[in-house]
Amino acid sequence: MHFTRDDIIPRRIYLDTGTFQAIEDCGGYVFSEDPLPQAEDYSVSNIPQILRRPDGALILESLRAIFFFDDRAHFDWVVSPASLAEIDAAKDHHRSRYARDVFDHTAICLIENPPEDTAIAMAAVVEGPSFGNISTKDRKLLSDAAAAQCDVFLTIEKKLPKQADVILKKIPLLVATPMTLWEMLKPHLRGL
Repeated sequence: MHFTRDDIIPRRIYLDTGTFQAIEDCGGYVFSEDPLPQAEDYSVSNIPQILRRPDGALILESLRAIFFFDDRAHFDWVVSPASLAEIDAAKDHHRSRYARDVFDHTAICLIENPPEDTAIAMAAVVEGPSFGNISTKDRKLLSDAAAAQCDVFLTIEKKLPKQADVILKKIPLLVATPMTLWEMLKPHLRGL
């Protein structure tokens, strides 16, 4: 089976670890009226990783727009046990606690609207040999997203989005950056 971006209607969105970290680090901007944070606002040793990137402001602006859109769309946000393990490995207790709050939200979403049986089959496809060119770590996260029947795998990483079309050829899971997802959603903002 072959899927395209036009086949994807975002309802359940998987937050990869880097995206989750950017949201947690700059949540005052993403979720509220705080100004866009600047690297100069932090001590050199505490600058959030997202603010060290040349595209960091654009990523944060896109995340803010997506969450604004979510106020009306009510997406399911997914963090998996594999994500929790990656977050816990950083030994940031505040971030780990916040990840567990999102994980609790994930559990409620999965109970209220459980994945169809086909989701497990999609996860098996991700774990199979046709995805061998994707790192083991990324395949585990993609598998978790497929098993939870996510429509979008939201990532700020640069490598995995290059595989988006390859993944869509096999399963209905769009790997998207915040900018890509926002561009998909923006035309529908008027209808909300």
